[in-house]
Amino acid sequence: MKRVLGFLVLALTVWATAGDAQAYPQFQLDRDQTCTGCHISPAGGNLLNENGLAVAESLAQWGTAPEFFYNAFTPPSWLTLGGDFRSAAGYIQAPSRVLTAFPMQYEAYANAAIGHFTIHANVSPRPAQVGNEAATHVWSREHYVMWQQHPGENFGVYARVGRFMPVYGLRLAEHPVYTRRYGGTQLYADTYGAHVALIQPKYEGHLTGFIRDPLIDTVEHSNGVMAYAEVRPTERLALGGEGMFTRSPDAKDFGGGVTAKLFVPEAKLVLQAELQYGNKIIDTSPTNAAGGAPLKLVGYLLASRMLGSSLLLDLGLGHYDSNFRIKNLDRDCVDLNLHWFVDSHVELLLTNRIEMLAFGKGGPSGGYSLLQFHYRL
Repeated sequence: MKRVLGFLVLALTVWATAGDAQAYPQFQLDRDQTCTGCHISPAGGNLLNENGLAVAESLAQWGTAPEFFYNAFTPPSWLTLGGDFRSAAGYIQAPSRVLTAFPMQYEAYANAAIGHFTIHANVSPRPAQVGNEAATHVWSREHYVMWQQHPGENFGVYARVGRFMPVYGLRLAEHPVYTRRYGGTQLYADTYGAHVALIQPKYEGHLTGFIRDPLIDTVEHSNGVMAYAEVRPTERLALGGEGMFTRSPDAKDFGGGVTAKLFVPEAKLVLQAELQYGNKIIDTSPTNAAGGAPLKLVGYLLASRMLGSSLLLDLGLGHYDSNFRIKNLDRDCVDLNLHWFVDSHVELLLTNRIEMLAFGKGGPSGGYSLLQFHYRL
């Protein structure tokens, strides 16, 4: 029985480690004030704009053309193409100890801009869903129509409708980070919704309303709303606040939190922190009267430093308590990641984690050490 449980934990860990790539907020304040300074999307991630391509080239150990497919093919000016391909291999202890290798992400992106409007979509293979195989061998994790107040610029009002991840918190690329995995934006939580954003150099605000995906069964089964706002009193400091409410068939979730980002140029150091609080009210009676109310607390602290021009070192500390009214439910982790930007399209990432359950009182400790290969089209 223990071996079966160990295998199930291992399988879940591998599944949770695989997935999509988002933006690197480690470069915010260092390279630009906002995510839109380098990305087309108001939430960051996926396709890069002209400034983002320049940053990719400047980070590379060996400078190469940062444009799509090394600029071997030039799409028309209104069309932006791209993609991300990731795989990983290494050691996992959860608590079984194995050497493993697995695919993570194989996605292609297209973005068509026509005046104030943008049509964005990506496509990728995915594990087929039982009972819905025909519709889930290939899918589009993200697709939307967006209106932008100032086309070609990085500031102003954005409004989009479609399928995407709600905008919330730090939006770190590494989805095993506790504030993502347990904070409402876990892997495959993309769903249909409407998002409005106002982005300026000194501040930004995001409001996203969303519904449960009506087409396929996903990890997120809720309807709800998420909000995030950030102010930047100086070019080196950003302070944010967030709030959310979701409603699923058997529970209501209320949550909120704060974020902080600090750039210390003298030390080439970027510090980021997020603290979230959540209250889940569970419907337990046949008449759906309110039942239990687990109170969760999630926190993450990340320190990032450039080592030379092409190496980025991350040290992260995470804490998650699924119900701080009950002892020994909490878990803590230490993350150490080393990014090597080989050229403007290729990244090698050595990602490591040690994880403890109630500092050893809640069960065996685990962790992983994985080498990721990332190629950006």
